[in-house]
Amino acid sequence: MLKLFNTLSKTTEEICTLDEGTIRMYTCGPTVYRYAHIGNLRTYMMADWIRRTLELEGLNVVHVKNITDVGHMRQELVETGGDKMILAALAEGKTIEQIAQFYADSFHEDEKRVNILPAHVYPWATDHIPEMISIVEKLVANGYAYEVNGNIYFDVEKFSDYGKLSRNFGGDLLEGVRVEADPLKKDPRDFTLWKSAEAGRDVKWESPWGEGFPGWHIECSAMAHKYLGETFDIHTGGVDNVFPHHEDEIAQSEAAFGSQHVTYWIHGQHLLADGAKMSKSAGNVFLLQDLIDRGFDPLAFRYLCGTVRYRHRMNFTFTSLKGAEKALTALRRKGQEWLEHNKTSVNVSSDCLAWKGKFWDSVNNDLGIPEAIAILWDMTRSSLPDNEKLELFNDFDRILGVGLTSFNPDKSISHDIGNSLEKRTGLRIDKQYTEADAVRTDIISAGFDVQDGHTSTQLRPKTRYEQIEAKWPSVSASREVASLLEEPPIYDYSFILNAYNYVSDIQRCVQSILRNSTAYSTEVIVVDNGSTDGTGDWLEEFAGECSSLKVIHCDHVIGDAAGKNIGLKQARGKNIIIIDASTEVTGDLLNFVGQYLSDEEIGILGPYGLSTDDMQHFHEEVDKGYADAIQAYCMAFRRDALLSVGLMNEGYRFYRNLDIDYSFQFKDKGYSVFADSTLPLVRHEHRQWTELDDNQRDELSRKNFGRFLKRWGQRADLLLNADGKAFETGFRH
Repeated sequence: MLKLFNTLSKTTEEICTLDEGTIRMYTCGPTVYRYAHIGNLRTYMMADWIRRTLELEGLNVVHVKNITDVGHMRQELVETGGDKMILAALAEGKTIEQIAQFYADSFHEDEKRVNILPAHVYPWATDHIPEMISIVEKLVANGYAYEVNGNIYFDVEKFSDYGKLSRNFGGDLLEGVRVEADPLKKDPRDFTLWKSAEAGRDVKWESPWGEGFPGWHIECSAMAHKYLGETFDIHTGGVDNVFPHHEDEIAQSEAAFGSQHVTYWIHGQHLLADGAKMSKSAGNVFLLQDLIDRGFDPLAFRYLCGTVRYRHRMNFTFTSLKGAEKALTALRRKGQEWLEHNKTSVNVSSDCLAWKGKFWDSVNNDLGIPEAIAILWDMTRSSLPDNEKLELFNDFDRILGVGLTSFNPDKSISHDIGNSLEKRTGLRIDKQYTEADAVRTDIISAGFDVQDGHTSTQLRPKTRYEQIEAKWPSVSASREVASLLEEPPIYDYSFILNAYNYVSDIQRCVQSILRNSTAYSTEVIVVDNGSTDGTGDWLEEFAGECSSLKVIHCDHVIGDAAGKNIGLKQARGKNIIIIDASTEVTGDLLNFVGQYLSDEEIGILGPYGLSTDDMQHFHEEVDKGYADAIQAYCMAFRRDALLSVGLMNEGYRFYRNLDIDYSFQFKDKGYSVFADSTLPLVRHEHRQWTELDDNQRDELSRKNFGRFLKRWGQRADLLLNADGKAFETGFRH
C-alpha cells in the first residue's frame, strides 16, 4: 500500500480509506488570471502520481481540483497595479470572465500535454458563493467569527488547534495576508472570511452582511465540503499553501462542521529555476510553452520532475532538461527496438515479477519515483528477454506517464530516404566510404539519426529538440563556456552585444559596428540570450557572410550579467566594448576608445557618465570628465584589466544597475571611470525598459539597487566626492 508523508502528523503513513474502496482527494487548483508555470505543474504531477498509484491498487479515486476565477481578479489588479496582459484584454473589451476562461483552457491544455489525468470535478469558485456564505454563517453562529463594517473575520483565538498543520503557534504566527495589516481585526492573526466590496468593485455578491466577496481561504472549504463531504482522505498542494491557506482552511472547516477536515495533507516542495525562486523580477518564470518553443517534449519535463522526490526542492535548469530529453528519447528507442525485434508473446518469468516488485515497492514508499526510475534503467540493462522488458515498460509507464512506448515519430521514412539508405549500404559494401559518408550527411540533414550496426543500419527520426540542437548548439549557463582570458589577444577590439529579441535593433547595432570599424582588427561577439523572435536565425545567416561575427546561443534567458560574462570570457580583443542593442555607432568610435584607454589610469570609458552625491540617486550629468559610473549603453575597458577586476555579478539577471556595480568593481581596483558624451554614438528606444510597466520597472530597479548597496553601500570612499560617509539604502531613478 502507498505510504506518504503527512504534513499534519509529520510522519510517513500508510494511506487508509475512510470509505472502503474509495479515496476522496482534493487538489488546490490554478488561479486563472495568469498562466500556470512549471513549478505549479510539478505540484499537480505529484497529485497525479498519487492518484495513479491509488487507482492501480484498485481503489476508486474521486478527485476534485478547484478553479479560482474572477472573484479576486479585480482586487489583484488593484493591489499589484495591473497585469499588462489582463489590462490589455480588458482594454480590448474582453470581460474578466472571458479572461478567466482563457487561462483555464490554457491550464487544461498544459495538464494534457504533461499527461496529468483530468480531475473528476473542476469546480469554479464563483459558482459556489452560496456555499461559502453558508459556511460563514455557521462560523458566526458558532462564535468563531465576528463582523466589522460588513467584513467577517475568523477569530483565531477561539480555535485552539490553530497552527497544528504549520506548527506556527502563538507569538510565532505571522499574519497571512497579501496586503498590509487590516486595522479592523481584533487580532492580527485573524483572517478574512467575507470582505465588504470597496467603491467601484464590479465583481461582488449579495450577502447577509451587504455586498462583498469571499476571502481567499473559504473557497476551498466550500467546494471540498460540497463534493467530498465534511471529512475526506487526501488534500494536496504546494508547500507554500501550508501557511496560511491550508492552516486557515482547517480552522474554518473544522470550526464550522465540528469534525476533522482532512486525514492526509500532502505537500510538494518548491521548484527553483537556475538556483533561484521563480519570479518575474528574476526573469526566470518558465511556462510549459517556453519549453515547447525551445523544442522540448513536454513529457521530458515530466520525466525530469520524476527524478526528484516531491518533498525535496527541485532546481530546474535547461541543462537538466536536456538530460531528461536525452534519457527519455533513449528509453523510447530501446522500447521501439524491442518491439521490432521480438514478436513472441510475453511469458512473464519470476525475474520479470521480481523487477515489478522492486519498482512498485519504490513507488509505494512515499512516492519514490526517482528510485523507481533508477530501477527502470537497471532493468533495461538486465539480461531479461526483450519481450519481457517491453512488458515492464508498459507496466511501469502506468505510473510514470512519460510515454515509454510512444513510438510515433514526427517524420516517416520517405521513399527517397529509403533509396538513400539502400544506396549508402551498397557504397559501404563496396568500401566507398567517402561517398557513403556524403549520403549519410544528406540523411542526417533530412532529420534522421543514422545508427550503424555490424550487419545493418537503422534510421531514427530526430526529436524536435535534436533537430534544433543540430541547427546550432546552445548553452544553458555561462559556466559552460570556456574562459579565454588567460590567452593572448588576437584582435585590437572586441564588441560584446547581449541579444534579447528585438531583431531589428540587433541588426542596426551590429551593422553600425561593422560599418565603422573596417580600419581595425575587430571581432563582434553576440550572445543570443534566449531570443525567440528570429534573432538567432538572422545572426546565424549573417555570421555566414561576416567572418568577424561570432554568435553564442543560450537555450533560455540566462540573465544579463551571465550573458555578458559569456562574451567577456570569449573576447580576444586588446580592448573590449560592451554595447547595448539600442545604441548605434555613427563614426570612428574605436579611435576615441584607443586613445582614452592608452591611459592606464582609466579603467572604464563610455559616453554616458553618472554621478552621485549620496549613493542614492545617480544622475547622467557628466558630459566629459571623471564619473562615478558608466551606463551600459556603451562601456569600454582594457581586456587585461579583467584579470584583476573579474567578471560581472550574475545575481543581476536584469540589466538595471549592473553597470553601476561593474563600474565600482573597476574603482575598487584603483581604476578611474571616465565619460565623454561626444563619442560617436546615438541612443534609440531602449525597449527592454520601455516595454515594461511602471510596477515592473520599480520592482526590478529596487531589487538590483539593493543588491548594489549591499556590496558597495559602505564604500563612499570610491565616490568622486568622497567624504568617508556610508549612505542610507536608496534606489536609482
